[in-house]
Amino acid sequence: MSFAIDINKFALKCNATLNETSRAIKISLFSSVIEDTRVDTGRLRGNWSTTTGKPAWGELDRLDPTGIQAITEVKRTVKGDTVDYLTNNLPYSEVYEEKDGMIAKNMVRLQRIVKESVA
Repeated sequence: MSFAIDINKFALKCNATLNETSRAIKISLFSSVIEDTRVDTGRLRGNWSTTTGKPAWGELDRLDPTGIQAITEVKRTVKGDTVDYLTNNLPYSEVYEEKDGMIAKNMVRLQRIVKESVA
């Protein structure tokens, strides 16, 4: 069973529209990635940028040790029927993804939750 089919079954099971479900899933995934990003000064966590249609370019000048600002941007930007991107353009963000896996582990977690929900 494909992940897209699992999402559709999940939406039907929850009696929600596919757009509402898609939006909720993206918010959950993006927020979890932000929350799992390590914090020193807050710059890495604060540099997550949410955009629609194409990934963000450049770095943000935002310290956000709690992630509240970045997560608020996620909730404000993400729609159910659009292609949304969560981007971190700091040069060392890839290094911390390799070390901590904040994106990879949340993708695995999300796929597991959807599969369990439609079972």
